[in-house]
Amino acid sequence: MPDNVTTDCESESPFPDELDWQIAFEPIAGRPRDVLTLAIRFAALKQLVSGLKKREAIAAIDGAIDSLYEHSDFRSAGRELFLTAIEGKLTPDKEDMIHELGDQNLEP
Repeated sequence: MPDNVTTDCESESPFPDELDWQIAFEPIAGRPRDVLTLAIRFAALKQLVSGLKKREAIAAIDGAIDSLYEHSDFRSAGRELFLTAIEGKLTPDKEDMIHELGDQNLEP
């Protein structure tokens, strides 16, 4: 059992499973237009990867990461810390800093 269900994963695979996708897409449940838009973007990304157009696929993924960063709590800590976190390369010191930032955001 993972210690932290938000960041720890029982599976060693970095790829999301069905439950991960359900959780990730929960915010757009009941919004069929947004669901369709996101599905179209995933289909386009799949075509880029399938066609081995790596440069375009990586650019699309980087664009998604940049957009996600803009909606994250990491804007106050910096993009480099955000990238380090999503790549799973956080040091214990940086993890503590993230937890402190999260605690500050919870205060009224």
